[in-house]
Amino acid sequence: MNPGEHAVMSRVEDHHWWYLGLRDVIVRTLERPDVRLPDRPRVLDAGCGTGANLKMLAERFRPSYLAGFDLSEEAVALAREKAPEATVHVGDVTRPDLDPDDRGLDLVLSLDVIYIPGMERSMPGFRRLVSALRPGGLLVLNLPAYRWLYSAHDVAIHTKERYTRGEVRGFLEQLGLTPVRLSYRMCLLLPLVVAGRLPSILGRRPLPDRARSDLHRATGPRLHRILFAILRAENRWIARGTRLPWGSSVFAVARREDAAT
Repeated sequence: MNPGEHAVMSRVEDHHWWYLGLRDVIVRTLERPDVRLPDRPRVLDAGCGTGANLKMLAERFRPSYLAGFDLSEEAVALAREKAPEATVHVGDVTRPDLDPDDRGLDLVLSLDVIYIPGMERSMPGFRRLVSALRPGGLLVLNLPAYRWLYSAHDVAIHTKERYTRGEVRGFLEQLGLTPVRLSYRMCLLLPLVVAGRLPSILGRRPLPDRARSDLHRATGPRLHRILFAILRAENRWIARGTRLPWGSSVFAVARREDAAT
C-alpha cells in the first residue's frame, strides 16, 4: 500500500461503515446452522491488516487459538496493539510460514489480500493454508469485483487484480474446497461506488505515489447509518444463502470436505 494507507485503515476500521459491514456478514454467516464454527475454534487470519478482524474474532468466537500474519511490519505492529490475545507475525500469503500451532485449524480468513499478489502467485500459499484446515474447516474470502471498476483507490492500495464470482469459484475449486456461500457484496450500493470512482475509472487517475484510497473520504454520521443499514440488509440475504447478482466485492465461504489438494 502507499505510505499512510495502513495508518488511515487502522484509524477508521473500527467504525467505518464498509468495515462494519464486512465484519457483520462474516459473523452472520459463521453463525448460520449450516456453516457454524465449533466451540472455541482455532483461527488464522491470513493477511490480517491492522487487526480489527482479529479483535472481532476474539470477541465473537472466543477461539482457543488465534493467529494472524501480514506482509507489512507496520500493519503487524498495529494488529498486535488491537488484538494482544492473538499471535501475529510478519508473513507472506504467497509463502505462508506455518508452524505446528497452525495445524488443525477450523477457520482461515483472508480478507482483501489475494488481489495484491494475484491468484496465480497466491495459489501455492493457499494450498498450504488449506492443508492446515481440519476436515470441515472453512476458508472465508473477500475480494474486489470487476476489472472495469479499477480506480485510484486500487492504485493507492496496490491492487493487481479484481474478480468475478466465477473466477473466485474456480480458485476455490482448484483448492479442493466446496463453496457454501458465494455472492457479490455491495449490490445495492454499486451505483454509488461507480459514481464516486467514475473519473478514475474513465482513466483520469493520479500518479501512483499520489493516489489515495476511498478511506480518506469523510462520511457524515447520517450517511454512515444509512450505508451500514443497507449493508446489514444485504448481509442477511447473503448469510441465508442468497446470491446477489452484482456488487463491488465478492464474498465466499468454502469448506474442506476431506483431503484437500
